[in-house]
Amino acid sequence: MDIADFKEFSQKCSEELPNEIGKILQNAKGEKSCSIGFITTDDFYGFYLSWDYNTDIDEYYDWENGANPDFLYQPLVDTVDACKEIDFCSPSDEKWNFAETLLSVLEKNIKEIPDEIFKKNGFKREDVLFFATMGDGDYIEEMIETSVKMFNAKETLEAYGLTQ
Repeated sequence: MDIADFKEFSQKCSEELPNEIGKILQNAKGEKSCSIGFITTDDFYGFYLSWDYNTDIDEYYDWENGANPDFLYQPLVDTVDACKEIDFCSPSDEKWNFAETLLSVLEKNIKEIPDEIFKKNGFKREDVLFFATMGDGDYIEEMIETSVKMFNAKETLEAYGLTQ
């Protein structure tokens, strides 16, 4: 999968993600940690955001906080729709390659969030754990394991007990 196929999605994330993360962290003021998950469907039809103020992401599906920003939906749907050669309903090397490329786009955009967004809300970047996964489907665990390592600093992983 070519990262250029995600150009529109990446551009929208670059423009909108810092503000969306800022809103989440503003609501988390006074908390010591915040976990933020990008949750997609089995066929990658958009993301919604989910977050909680603990260090355990294993129960992300029970979190009560969520948002469905448009920039995480339509640009990704357009990318999926353009990939006619991938069967998104079944596990395959092509589907996992799509997932890895998508995670690399998110990684880039998460790492580009200005430090000021974290600081003005009482956090250091290392206090916030980012991850991505499917709400259900073929690659739930693989996406979590891959994304936490891609999206976060070593200090964050240690604070959340995710190092081995």
